Amino acid sequence: MKPTRNRRPAGLAVALAAMLGVLLLVAPASRATAQGSVRSEVDARKIGMLDQVQLTLTVDGPSLPDQVPLPALGNLRVVGGPSVSTQMSFVNGQSSQSRSWTWALQPIAVGQAEIGAVRVALGSTQATAPAIAIEVVQGSIAPAQPPQRSFDPFEDIFGRRPQRHEVKLFIEAKASRTSLYVGEPLLVTYYLYTQASISGLQFDEVPQFNGFWAEDPGQPQRNAGEPATVEGVPYRRFPILVKLLYPTRSGRITIPRATLRIQVSPQSFFDAGGVVSRATQPMTIDVKPIPEEPGFSGAVGRFKTRASMDRTDLAFGDAATLRFEIEGSGNLKWVDRGPELTLGGAKVYPPQVKSDLRTGPSGISGSRTWEYVVVPQTMGNFEIPALAFSYFDPTAGHIVRTTTAPIPVHVTGGAPGAVPAPVASMPGMASRGGPLRLRTEIGPPASRVAIPGLAVAVLALVALLLHGLLWGGQRLAALRAHAPSGRAPRGARGALRDLDRVGRETMSKESAAIVIEKTLFAVFGSLDGDESERGRAVRTLLDDLHAVRYAPQLGDYSERLRALAVRAGDVVRRWA
Repeated sequence: MKPTRNRRPAGLAVALAAMLGVLLLVAPASRATAQGSVRSEVDARKIGMLDQVQLTLTVDGPSLPDQVPLPALGNLRVVGGPSVSTQMSFVNGQSSQSRSWTWALQPIAVGQAEIGAVRVALGSTQATAPAIAIEVVQGSIAPAQPPQRSFDPFEDIFGRRPQRHEVKLFIEAKASRTSLYVGEPLLVTYYLYTQASISGLQFDEVPQFNGFWAEDPGQPQRNAGEPATVEGVPYRRFPILVKLLYPTRSGRITIPRATLRIQVSPQSFFDAGGVVSRATQPMTIDVKPIPEEPGFSGAVGRFKTRASMDRTDLAFGDAATLRFEIEGSGNLKWVDRGPELTLGGAKVYPPQVKSDLRTGPSGISGSRTWEYVVVPQTMGNFEIPALAFSYFDPTAGHIVRTTTAPIPVHVTGGAPGAVPAPVASMPGMASRGGPLRLRTEIGPPASRVAIPGLAVAVLALVALLLHGLLWGGQRLAALRAHAPSGRAPRGARGALRDLDRVGRETMSKESAAIVIEKTLFAVFGSLDGDESERGRAVRTLLDDLHAVRYAPQLGDYSERLRALAVRAGDVVRRWA
C-alpha cells in the first residue's frame, strides 16, 4: 500500500481546484447581450454505432422562449427527449436565468454526422449557435463510468468527516391579497429566502393556477436581494417568479404548492455544496361573485368610454369611420365585443378591433378601440345613437353603466366617387347596401293630363307592336346565343375591356370599385329576387366589392381589386 504522503499532493490539488471553482463562481459573470444568447453542446464528438450522443440547447437571457426548434440532423435520429429544465442563478447578488432542452440522438450509419446550426428568436434579435460535426465509428467507444467518490480531505487525512451545518433557506409564495372579486387582478410572487450562496434553481413541481387566467407581468428585476428577518433569523430575499392572476369563478380557490430543486454553492473550503428541495405552502383565495345582469360586458375595473367620427359632414356615397374606445384599468382582454350598431339610412360594416394594452404588477391598463365604417345610403340628417357600456367597479361594489353622447351626421349629394345616378337608381340597389335614389333624381310627380279615347287606342296598338318586336328580338338573341360561332355578345366584350382596365391602369380604390360595379349593372341590370346561381354569384360579388370600396384606407387594395375584376370577368363570360 502506498504511503499516505504520496496521496496528499493529489488531494491538495483537488482541494485547490475546488477553491478555484468557488472563486470562479463568485467572480463577476460575463455580460451577455441585452437580448440573450444560445448555446449548442454535445457530450461527445466521436461515438460508436451502439452509442448515443446527448444534445443540449441552452438559452440565456431576460426573456426565455417556451420552446426551441430542433436543429437539422445529418446521419442522426432522435431516440429521446426533449427534456426541459429552467435554471435561475444568483452570483454576486445578480440573478440570471436560462432554459435547456436535451435530446438523446443515435447514429444511423458509420461516417460523418452533423447537428445543424441553431437559430432562436430572442426579442427583436436572433441568436445563433454554430453546427457541430460528429464522427461515427463501428461498435461502441463510450467508456464505462466507474462509481465516483467525492474527495474529502478530512476523511483522507484524519479518517473522519466534519459535521456539516444545515443550510438555511426556504421559498415562499405570497399573494397581494386573499379576497377579491371575479375578474380582479391578484399578484402572486415566489420568493427565495437564503443564508447560502445559490448557483441554480429548477422547478420540480411548477406552479398551477387552475381557476385563474394567468398573465406574465415580466420577470423580476435582477438585484442583490433585500434583507429580511423571519422568526428572528436573518435572510436575504430574492423574487424568483411573478404571476398576475385573474380569477374566472367564484368560491374558495386553492393555489397548490410548488417544489424547487436548489443548487447550493460550496459554503466552505471543504464543502462541495449540494442540491436541496424546498416547497411552498398552498394558498387559498376567497373569490366573490359579481352580479349577473342583462347587457353586462364582464369587464371588471374602472373605465371610461368615448365615441367619435372622423367627419360628420359627408357627401353622398362617401364613407366615415366611427370609433368607440374603452380606456382604463382592469380585465380589458375579456372585453372582446364592441356595441351592436344598426343605423337607418346607412350601412355599417363589421368593426376592426385595435388594442393598446400594458401588463404590469398592478394589472392590465390601456385601451381597446372598435372602428366601424359607416356608409350613408340617403341624403339628409341621421344620428349615431348613444352607445352603452357597463362594467363592475370592485371599489364601489356595483355595476356602472356609461353611455356616449349621440353624434349627428349630415349628408349632402354629389360626391366624387359616388355611384353615378343611372347605376345608383337601379331597382334593388338598396338591398345590396348601395345608395338609395335621391328625391331630386326621382323628380316631382307630373300633373294629370286627360287623354282622349282615340289616343288611348293608338297607344294600345303601338304597345302591342312593340311587345311583338321585343319578343322576336329575344327569340333571335336566344338563337344566336346557342349558335356554334362562340362569339360573345358585343355588350360582354365591352364589359371585359372595362374590367381589364382595373388591372392595367392606375386607379384609386373607389374609382376601380366603381368601374367594376358599373360594369356588372350594365351587363346584368338588377338581380334582386333572382335566386338562380347567376343572381347569387353577382350579389355575392357586389357585397365583396362594397366591403373593399368602403373599407378605411389602411393599406394597398390593388391586389384585391384585381382579383375582384377577374371574378367579375368570369361572371360576365359565363352568364352574359
